[in-house]
Amino acid sequence: MTRALGRRALLGGLAGVVAAGAASLARRASSGERVLRVGVMSNLTHAPMIAGLGSGRIAEALHPVKVETRVFRAGPRVAEALIGGAVEAGTAGPAALVVHHARHARGGAGGLRVLGGCCSGGASLVVTRASGIARAADLRGKRLAVTQIGTTQDVALRVFLRDAGLRDATRGGDVTVLAVSGATILEQMKRGDLHGAWLPEPWATRIVLELSARRFVDERDLWPDRRFATAVLASRAEDAADPLVARLAKALDVEIARALADPRATLVEAHDELKRHVGNPGAFAVFEEAARFVDFTPDPVRASIERFGDDAAALGLCPPRPADGLFS
Repeated sequence: MTRALGRRALLGGLAGVVAAGAASLARRASSGERVLRVGVMSNLTHAPMIAGLGSGRIAEALHPVKVETRVFRAGPRVAEALIGGAVEAGTAGPAALVVHHARHARGGAGGLRVLGGCCSGGASLVVTRASGIARAADLRGKRLAVTQIGTTQDVALRVFLRDAGLRDATRGGDVTVLAVSGATILEQMKRGDLHGAWLPEPWATRIVLELSARRFVDERDLWPDRRFATAVLASRAEDAADPLVARLAKALDVEIARALADPRATLVEAHDELKRHVGNPGAFAVFEEAARFVDFTPDPVRASIERFGDDAAALGLCPPRPADGLFS
């Protein structure tokens, strides 16, 4: 279901749709209650979805269906949960979605569907000052990190290295790329075991502030008009036309509009909700500073998703033409 069809053609008539329209997608809990499981990542780039779920506003928009939140630390985990049916819809980074879609779509059917946007921007390559990294060539021989192989930042880093004439050590190059959690990256950069990392917000800003590190690449500078997707809403292909998914997409659009009108309120709610799920999301002041590097938007920035897919295919992470069917 494309954004034009899903939003403009369907949403106008969905305000009165309740349990009968939702029953095809929401699973039935043991109590007989209908439940929609929504995946979201524990990053600032997903703040509108996090705030909407934590505040209960998205649940109100989908009533009487009960909404359950599943929080993930990396995009590939959300994509796997969608494919496996552990969640019915969720926000994730575009590279993970397009890669998993390409691996599971068959003959133009199956796979995943992008339903709308959430965030543009909010990813950077940060390096320690002690690393001496001042230009791309200085990355040779260095140890860099991402939070997981196959994330949007992982693809961005490997493309950046390729364009600089460098390669990951596992492919015969001399730049070591490790996949570790954000907290581990912070500790290893503090000890000098890592020289840098390509990270989403708020991790990139947290490392800059806590370690006096440098923002070597603001990824916005690598894209036309400084716009590229970092969080988008998706479902399985077979669920994309379900009225309940359209209602969720509309509810997320409302949360994005709210974030644009009152950014601090969204940041406060998202930060509080992440405290419940991950314990320590970092200081709220870091969230506020990191927000300068993100742009919440209902636009999925389709061209950037297609480019991430082509880059992932060129890197051998998925079959060619990976975005085919992702938006239809």
